[in-house]
Amino acid sequence: MTDTDGNMPSATVSSTEHVCGLIIDTSGCGGIQEALSESLEAQVTFADGNVVELQSLNDLAKAGIDGSNNVMGGLPYYHVKTFFALAGNGQRLFLAFANFSEDTEASLISKMQYASGGIIYQIGVWTSKAFCDSSYKVVSGGILAKCQAQAELIGGTVGVTNYEGNSPAVILVQAPPLNAVVCDYTKLPDISALGFEKVACLIGQADSEEVSNVQLGLFEITNDMPVVGCIGAALGVLAIAPVNKNIGWTGGYNLSAVMNGAELGFGNLDADSGGWEADADRTNIKTLTYTQRNNCLHKKGYIFLTNYEGLENSVFFSSDHTLACDSDYRTLSRCRVMFKSRRAVRIALLGWVNEDWNVDASTGCLATADIQMIKNRVLEAIDKNMREPVSKASQISGRAVYIDPGQNILENDSLEISYCLVPKGVSTGIYVTEGFTNSIE
Repeated sequence: MTDTDGNMPSATVSSTEHVCGLIIDTSGCGGIQEALSESLEAQVTFADGNVVELQSLNDLAKAGIDGSNNVMGGLPYYHVKTFFALAGNGQRLFLAFANFSEDTEASLISKMQYASGGIIYQIGVWTSKAFCDSSYKVVSGGILAKCQAQAELIGGTVGVTNYEGNSPAVILVQAPPLNAVVCDYTKLPDISALGFEKVACLIGQADSEEVSNVQLGLFEITNDMPVVGCIGAALGVLAIAPVNKNIGWTGGYNLSAVMNGAELGFGNLDADSGGWEADADRTNIKTLTYTQRNNCLHKKGYIFLTNYEGLENSVFFSSDHTLACDSDYRTLSRCRVMFKSRRAVRIALLGWVNEDWNVDASTGCLATADIQMIKNRVLEAIDKNMREPVSKASQISGRAVYIDPGQNILENDSLEISYCLVPKGVSTGIYVTEGFTNSIE
């Protein structure tokens, strides 16, 4: 007797929820060729915005960038190294270099998604271009708005019927607030209500000599005042975090493997020596109280590096919120959950394009049995796919599917289906009351 396998169809889609992309803007360095001038091999590999897939730090070296050639002051190497230190070898990272002075709409974001086959769930964008002007006001039509526009191009617009954009991804932006080496974090603008539900803004970087040297190297070769940032670490966490998880989860995503401390990165250069002034602490996160962090950073919509008193040797992301505080999609996890469900449901229904259906001859509407069959297909796609890749725990709290039994398929040759998900709850705040008592019942 011979057992055979693989003969029964499955409703499970191979999940790509951990696949990431990283785009590094070279406009402040004079363009791609100039920015990669330390490596002829890298100039060829990444010319014209070519997208390259990496699965280890060795792959980056093969592409012409390693720890010795000091490309862009060591910035690309640092972030890719950080990514794989957290995510591990074998995780997929698509890398490309942009020139946003020429690519004025940041179209490399959509190019990267299409080059990957639409499998990327999160794309990080590093740029030396500030997202605020000198008066601390968000630049109209700046990098944040452009990233939202690109996210809508590849993933559709909320509230609008989208016939294109079936490969949604969230965009994480790492950009300096100001084109100035010193920034007053108390004056940062509130970006939480910009309405950019598919974009998140990162602030902060590791408090280390390596990062300090990279930042000084960037100052020497750019016309801007960039920060190194933590985009590699953020993507590294997303590369292992199931879609329902907050990247700030203290129970699972400690960044101590890649950093022992954190700072905002707003320093003060010594014009004579070209180094940091003696009293420049670059706004170390430990110098900020909870109230300062909460009022000046968290409530204003920024994701930043933080620590918690009592947890030694630990650094975490503060949250995972997007730039749309009043939206159902106000967090990265909310977006990623819906993106995953959309892909699964779409794949499940594609096999029924141009299918013929039974019609109730007395009403001209879909037959009851066929309506139930369609519902079951959608529910099966959600139930089998919305599970964590390793533990298989459910990534949602509930789901429902609705199909109007009165729709007349004979008139419009189409099916109208709607489904909704109940997401997981997140404890962003835990409030405890303590005290003594005379007795305990």
